[in-house]
Amino acid sequence: MKEGEDRNSRRTFLKRSGAAMAAVAAPAGAVAEAAQEGQSLSLDLPLLHAFAEAVLPEEIGAQGVRDALRDFVTWLDGFEPVAELPHPYLSSVEVQYGPPHPAPRWASQLQALDLLATKEHGAPLAELPVAARRGLIAADLERHDADADFPRPAYAGHVAVGLLARFYSRPRTADLAYGARINARACRDLASGATMPERLATTEAQN
Repeated sequence: MKEGEDRNSRRTFLKRSGAAMAAVAAPAGAVAEAAQEGQSLSLDLPLLHAFAEAVLPEEIGAQGVRDALRDFVTWLDGFEPVAELPHPYLSSVEVQYGPPHPAPRWASQLQALDLLATKEHGAPLAELPVAARRGLIAADLERHDADADFPRPAYAGHVAVGLLARFYSRPRTADLAYGARINARACRDLASGATMPERLATTEAQN
């Protein structure tokens, strides 16, 4: 077996082992529900949804929030911590690695916000009006000294920055912003350069 194939086999084994351990540790009902819905077991998903309603743009609506969360959770579930990065042959001879998994850090931040909401407002975050949630999140961002610019999502120190960075990196978000199928990141040939992108249907833009 080649070295690259051996490394991929080890990664596959570790991922499957981790999933098996999570299934043993979690209640059967929660595992079944998570498997059916494609949800991550590392985050409190109802809490994350309430959080996202306050962080993501209002213009995308309830369906847009659900779509953005589905993409965010799918990305998190497939994230490989400390993955070997493409080798920068021209600038370095060192093997470089990506960040650790951000989910544990972000999960603790969400739990802390939920606890703070209960202490300051007498109710968990999900039961507060959206405006009150935004106030708590904004203050938390200041305490974490979050970056003004969006990093790559996995490098975000705060879950709000990670969620927004992932949201704005999606081609779908660019389509919504322009109201047209601009297909960001897709290659267009020279012949199609003068053709205006197809406009989104009204229902698509609203959802």
